[in-house]
Amino acid sequence: MKKVYIIHGYFASPSDHWFPWFVEKVHAMYGIEVEVLRMPTPETPHVEVWLEKLRDKIGTPTNETFIIAHSLGCITLLRYLNSFQESFALGGMILVSPFDKPLEIFPNLDPFVDTKLDYAKLSRNILQKHVIFSDNDMYVPSFISKELGSKLDSALLEIPRGGHFLGIEGFEMFPELYEVFRQMMSKY
Repeated sequence: MKKVYIIHGYFASPSDHWFPWFVEKVHAMYGIEVEVLRMPTPETPHVEVWLEKLRDKIGTPTNETFIIAHSLGCITLLRYLNSFQESFALGGMILVSPFDKPLEIFPNLDPFVDTKLDYAKLSRNILQKHVIFSDNDMYVPSFISKELGSKLDSALLEIPRGGHFLGIEGFEMFPELYEVFRQMMSKY
């Protein structure tokens, strides 16, 4: 049975940005359960606590597991998947404004990027990979998202003037994300 998870980022919650809209849209169109994980202390995140949340809620992903992550949720997801010693088969992943390098504006998030990722292993075990980024993200420079997407051999989608894809930037709906998800589902 297919299951979709959304992992929010720094200073966010399940009711922010485009998350509620996406949950409703996917449920209405596919009848698939979508769970937006409530990450602990999003204002003062700790990498081990966030990783534990993914272990508790997601467990070992399967080819029927699909995960969408935003910003800090992206590197948390990649670290989580990187921690598997054995192979796994994640059905699909969409990263929105991802980063895997320190962000000058948020040095407190450096512990999230201090572990070397095995990009080849991640690419091999994630069946469908997409990275969505913007040319004017004030938090995550677009080149960081592009480089990360390339390292994962992901499909890349640049959205002009999308910012960081926050509700306050007009992203209470996110049709481009839904279209990427729809294309991903069409392969199953």
